[in-house]
Amino acid sequence: MKQLIKFLGSLKGVIVIYFLIFLLVTLHRLLISETSFNNFDIFRYSFIHLLQGENLYLNYDDQYFDLYKYSPAFAFLMAPFWWLPRIPGVFLWNWLNALLPLLAIKLLPLSEKQQSAFGYFILIEMITSVQNAQSNGLMLGLMIFGFASLENKKPLTASLSIALGFILKLFSAVLVLMAPFYKASRKMLLASAAFSLLFFFIPIIITGPEQLWQHYTAWFELLIGDKPHELNYSFRSLFNAVFGLQLPNRLFLFIGFITMILPLFRVKARKNFFWRLAYFALLLNWVVIFNHKAESPSYVIAMAGAWLWFISYKQNTFRISLLVFIFLLTGLSATDLFPETLREIWIKPFALKALPCVVLYFVTIFELLSKKYPDPLSKTKAYELR
Repeated sequence: MKQLIKFLGSLKGVIVIYFLIFLLVTLHRLLISETSFNNFDIFRYSFIHLLQGENLYLNYDDQYFDLYKYSPAFAFLMAPFWWLPRIPGVFLWNWLNALLPLLAIKLLPLSEKQQSAFGYFILIEMITSVQNAQSNGLMLGLMIFGFASLENKKPLTASLSIALGFILKLFSAVLVLMAPFYKASRKMLLASAAFSLLFFFIPIIITGPEQLWQHYTAWFELLIGDKPHELNYSFRSLFNAVFGLQLPNRLFLFIGFITMILPLFRVKARKNFFWRLAYFALLLNWVVIFNHKAESPSYVIAMAGAWLWFISYKQNTFRISLLVFIFLLTGLSATDLFPETLREIWIKPFALKALPCVVLYFVTIFELLSKKYPDPLSKTKAYELR
């Protein structure tokens, strides 16, 4: 029994548990309905539409039930999932999204206990995301890989991760704000730009330049006119619902941008690993709560940020209480573990799922601006700048 408990407390044990849980989650959804994993069908069909010169951004009701809203580059990279049979493809896609963050967190200079606890803390939100075949786990994994590569002095690997995340969801590009923290910042920025251009133009192999330009034009038009999802859980939705206002999204993006860059002026603090970890946690939170399209499955990214914030500074009653508040209201409110009456009357109409993460965001800003972070622990391989 002791050996089993020890194994379950290790990152390797968490990876095995994830593999089995998401095997069962995927199988369960497939058995419920043939139309399960509609998002996966949208992703894989995007490649064949690209290959056949069709408009990526039409509503193909005979194939799936929503619009494709990602880049032409992402459609090109979905080629392996088109050629694979659908059922094996669904399993591989879900495992990729579930396991990539765990493989990435292993690269950070954290204790194994902290790494395995990370996996358990985000598990419920990861299930929510994978049940919808969302790409949030993939985005989270790429962002952690990018940060870990910077910490391990691998700017090219970091640049590749950032570029892949950028073509997946544009918001992930905020990671470039951390470039000045490291010596190879210029190399990293140039490489990120080069990789991004490569990925953006690689579909030209099968489309030709004129058709690729048409795809990108249609995509940008879609993004500009894309309205918030009716059940989005952003800072904007929370604020507008609670105060009965309809303030424009650009106002909240402005607030988000200003507050996000404020800690960057604390130049000396950047030398501390735990300060950098807290700032990275802030960015993970930012890409969710300031996204006007943030749905419930998106919050696996914010939950990851919450855990990294928690371990970035010494624990006290306030920090533990805030983490519990985040786990209960953000992590459980979309599940059947939360009372349905509260969910339907309060959580959804007022976007209260976002509330703990909004509170965390401003708490993190205050801490980054004011607190002296501890020196790296002897048990932690933290990389200090010299």
